[in-house]
Amino acid sequence: MTTRLRSLLDPNYVSPPPTPREPTAFQKHLMLWRGEAEHLLNEIRYTATALDLARTTLARREGRWGFAGGNPRRHAALKALSRRFACRTIPELARELHCSRQAAHRLTIKLARRGLVSVEPIRLGSRVLYIDLTTAGKRALQDAESSADACLDAIGDDLDIREMRALGSTLRRIRERAAALRTARSS
Repeated sequence: MTTRLRSLLDPNYVSPPPTPREPTAFQKHLMLWRGEAEHLLNEIRYTATALDLARTTLARREGRWGFAGGNPRRHAALKALSRRFACRTIPELARELHCSRQAAHRLTIKLARRGLVSVEPIRLGSRVLYIDLTTAGKRALQDAESSADACLDAIGDDLDIREMRALGSTLRRIRERAAALRTARSS
């Protein structure tokens, strides 16, 4: 298609859109692979949500905590606090949970309002706070862990050992690739 000089000098001239090209075999393969990867990622996300719901449902049937503190984030905080015997500070908790100090502080306040942790300053007038798991927090964590065990027992009954190992190795490889992407982008 040729463009005439008269057309180029016309201020109202609009060039026709380019004709679309047929994707190459490699581009088709890449699009197919990307679609499969997105499908797998969605399946993993849906499975994690289904496991969380199953865990919560089983726990409610038995009158226990599904997640200590009410959700997975609070449960992770209580679990991190239970790993040490000494009291912890908010910056240490933030490092353990891979979040900001402000987010760890908000999380700690929510747990303290529920009576699952106690928060005390190191000394009078100090801004640094010690966080300690209360007996109610320890009990909630134990309830949640037994609910998780019951959920795993119920799900594991339908899977044989080969299926679980194959799924575990696939998920491990996905985690390793995701970790490699995080380190490659940060450097």
